[in-house]
Amino acid sequence: MKIENQVSLLPYNSFALPYLAKNLIRIHSEDDVLQVIKQKLHPLRILGGGSNILLTQDIDGFLLKNEIKGLDIVEEDEENVVVEVASGENWHSFVMWTLEQNFGGLENLSLIPGTAGAAPIQNIGAYGIEQKNLFYSLTAIHLERGEKKIFEKDECSFGYRDSILKI
Repeated sequence: MKIENQVSLLPYNSFALPYLAKNLIRIHSEDDVLQVIKQKLHPLRILGGGSNILLTQDIDGFLLKNEIKGLDIVEEDEENVVVEVASGENWHSFVMWTLEQNFGGLENLSLIPGTAGAAPIQNIGAYGIEQKNLFYSLTAIHLERGEKKIFEKDECSFGYRDSILKI
């Protein structure tokens, strides 16, 4: 884990605003997250794709840039497939990957900016489909205690652009 200081956030927000992160930590794995928690670095903020934020000033504290990647087929039969997608994957790229694999269902959610990790937080949706319609579960890590929890679909309280995961 490496902490970068005074990093421009211009390439990391869709408005291309020129603010700085006092301390930027690029996380590439669950181990990186656990290391940050172990070091008790606070305050922590998370940055995914930078498409759902409007920066108004430099960010003090520690900014975790989510760069955790991975796409794995967990289970597949003739009618269904369960895919594990890492939280730092670009959402649109993930949707395109599912289409390349001939996995239908997410195509209406293409071109939505952001990361896969943000999708269940706000229950993204478009053209009559919401992320919750194709959601199975997610694994989260509590950023203060380091505890891991699996949230099944029925535990997420999905609503219109909302879930229990939204802070």
